[in-house]
Amino acid sequence: METSLPKKFTKSLSFKQARAAVTTGFVLGIGFGALQIAADLRSEIDQTDKTFKQSLRAFEQTAFQAAYGLDKELAQTVVNGLFQQPAVVEAKIIDSYNDTMYSKSRPHLKNSFSWLAEGIFGETRSFSTRLTDKQTGFHAGDLSISVDTNVIAQAFFQRSGLILSFGILRNVILAIILTVLFHNMLTRPLRKLAGLIHDGAQELPVSASHKNDELGAIAYEYNQLSHGRSEAIARLLEEEVRYRRLFENSEVSLSNADYSSVFKTLSQLREDGVTDLRQYLDNNENATWDIFTTINILSANLATLRIFNASSEADLLEHSNKTFNPLTLEMFKDQLCAIWAKHSTFRAETTFKTLDGVEIVGVISLPLPETEDGFRSIPVSILDITEFKKAETELTFRGEIIEGMSEGVQASRISDGIIIYTNAMHDTMFGYEEGELIGEFVGTTSAETDKTPEQTTAHIHGEIEANGSWVGEIRSIKKDGTVFWCEVSATKFEHPLHGSLSIAVQSDVTEKKITEEKLRQSQRLEAVGQLTGGVAHDFNNLLAVIMGNQELLRDEITDPENLKFIDASIGATRRGADLTKSMLAFARRSQLAPESTDLNALVLDTKNWIHRALPEYIDFVTVLESNLWAVEIDRSAAESAVLNLIVNARDAMPDGGELSIATANVTIDETSKPYQADELKAGRYVTVAVSDSGHGISQEIIAKIFEPFFTTKPIGSGSGLGLSMIQGFMRQSRGTVRVTTELGVGTTFTLYFDAGSGTPVRPKKELELAAIATTTGARILVVEDQQDVLDIIKLILKRAGYIVSSANSGDAAKALFDDGPEFDLLITDLVMPGETQGAELARYVSKVCPDLPVVIMSGYVGNDAPQDNQSQQLGPQSFQLTKPIRRNELLSVIEAALQHSA
Repeated sequence: METSLPKKFTKSLSFKQARAAVTTGFVLGIGFGALQIAADLRSEIDQTDKTFKQSLRAFEQTAFQAAYGLDKELAQTVVNGLFQQPAVVEAKIIDSYNDTMYSKSRPHLKNSFSWLAEGIFGETRSFSTRLTDKQTGFHAGDLSISVDTNVIAQAFFQRSGLILSFGILRNVILAIILTVLFHNMLTRPLRKLAGLIHDGAQELPVSASHKNDELGAIAYEYNQLSHGRSEAIARLLEEEVRYRRLFENSEVSLSNADYSSVFKTLSQLREDGVTDLRQYLDNNENATWDIFTTINILSANLATLRIFNASSEADLLEHSNKTFNPLTLEMFKDQLCAIWAKHSTFRAETTFKTLDGVEIVGVISLPLPETEDGFRSIPVSILDITEFKKAETELTFRGEIIEGMSEGVQASRISDGIIIYTNAMHDTMFGYEEGELIGEFVGTTSAETDKTPEQTTAHIHGEIEANGSWVGEIRSIKKDGTVFWCEVSATKFEHPLHGSLSIAVQSDVTEKKITEEKLRQSQRLEAVGQLTGGVAHDFNNLLAVIMGNQELLRDEITDPENLKFIDASIGATRRGADLTKSMLAFARRSQLAPESTDLNALVLDTKNWIHRALPEYIDFVTVLESNLWAVEIDRSAAESAVLNLIVNARDAMPDGGELSIATANVTIDETSKPYQADELKAGRYVTVAVSDSGHGISQEIIAKIFEPFFTTKPIGSGSGLGLSMIQGFMRQSRGTVRVTTELGVGTTFTLYFDAGSGTPVRPKKELELAAIATTTGARILVVEDQQDVLDIIKLILKRAGYIVSSANSGDAAKALFDDGPEFDLLITDLVMPGETQGAELARYVSKVCPDLPVVIMSGYVGNDAPQDNQSQQLGPQSFQLTKPIRRNELLSVIEAALQHSA
């Protein structure tokens, strides 16, 4: 077997090395020779200049004499003497008048090197000297010569040629010697090694002479490489077996496919002028499928057979066209475009079909070579992700449910309380941007209570760890600082990455808690109101007896001192009646007696007598608006409300301060309505604001101040009903009460009274008893179950000149009307024992005696009281009185009723 070693000697390594060495030496010789010649040239030029300058100096004295004496013969002798030198081609002497005394010239020498000499030295070189007397300095003229450079260079060129010739000869001899040496020392051993390698020798022998040189190193490295190659081949065979096992046993579909025909088809399309492959494939419906059919599956592993439900590799190869569907063809079209665009890899998710028609989802991956040979065997992998896609779809569906929930969902690690997930509603509920809370501590959204957010989180997570879940309400805080209530249902969940998690579903229940609180307060008011109403009925009956007796007693006393005591007792009874009315007001059970009221006058009246009860260290200031609107309210209830607020303001300033009452006209429209209490309607209102400069009220207490029996005062100093009664009265009067406070600054309670049109009207003066015109002889039937009250009313009426009959129940009174007696007026209590109550009796009388006026008395106006829409059902002649009834009020109503029926 022939080796690949060069057969020509000129191709051998020894020749090339010798040639390189000689060439290098030649170039260096030429270079150094040129440098030597240049140095000789410079020396030659310097020597020539020196020689001719010396010649001029030699003839300088003689030439001076010739010029000084104008001796032309002597001048000729000097010039001829200079011409004895072969290189001089011209010489002349000029006198002091610049006239030529004598000159001589001859042609230049010409030969084959004249161009070189002229290039180096120039064509001629000129020299001159001034002819001057050294003692006197007289200038007699000039002596000059011109030298032919060819004559000078001729000898120089001869010497240089000899130097170059000997250098070339030396290099030729050196080349021959080096070639022989390199051949014996390098080429011959290399040829021997190459022959052994060519013959497949596993190990190369190394002679002793080459053991430590490069040839020995080559042999050593070859031997090492040979051993390593043998081991590598063994490992490669082992890896091939391992790869084959991996290929066959892989859970991923692996196959080898021959795409060379695909590559040729695409190359042909390029040659045919196709520039946009996708457009071409879209326009040629069957082109994609035709190209696909040119693919040859070389091998496929067991996973491929399993995924496509093929019984064997031959079964798969025979029916591979069944694995494609329209989506698969679209994927293959993308694959062709990737090959067309010379991408390095292709990866896509698509659907396939098994041989029995079941659709599967897979991710196909394959490298895209650059050459046709690379396309002859392309590894193709298909990862079956059918179950993963189903799980992903289910997970996406559940995620959409969670994201679409109306409740906030939050996931946090129990170990450190770090939030790892929040849904959109959670972020919206707490006022954060999407994902802004991820990575934050879960206590970030917990408000400070009697526990810190950290303590709250630790408690909840502890319950979840212990019981698996926790349900409750917590005070939460939004990003902007707004505090609200959240109902939380948290469950423990084990996550493979994050460990134990708390999955909390949160709902904003602030409105719910407000509604529940209002309901509880309403129920509390209802319960207290029922109790108050029952007590008020009996208490008013007692007050009616006391007031009646006091007024009758007053008629019998003339002593002024005693009259003061009686009047004080009557006043106390009236205040007891007002207190009862206020108690009913907070439960909305009192029957108010609205009248046109000037609140400025009411405030001034209250100030005139209450300021005596205020300590000297409290300044009492009123700021009253002029032209204040009139309001239709129960004056006595309003006085009680203002008085209660004044007392509270006083108690809030134990160290003194300023107490002020201000009135104002206020118009509330729809835009300002939300700023007010929720029950306040748009319209005109008169406000009475009672302010103090006390210690203020905390937010925790503000939420409870209108609850019945709630008080911060010491036991015995407050009932806890004052603000509740004010709130009940204001709501019953179609108004409201609002409080503003600042700790350390003070508190303001503002009463909003519904304002009617018109000007303020002062309360009507009480009628004097003598001014009441009585219809003497009128027959009046009084129906009252309380004997003491009945006796007082009968006595008052008899003294007023009326004929009085009585009954102690509605049933007894009804029987009297059945017997046929005639009466001019019926006065009946509203609530009595028996089947016939006052309202029913009034309705009965309106039927049997339509023209008979009826006056209904009540110490308790509750569910049984006739409301405004029921008054007409009691008859057009009905009038109403509230116990305890003052004598003047009773007689005035009786007179009005009798005159109305006349």
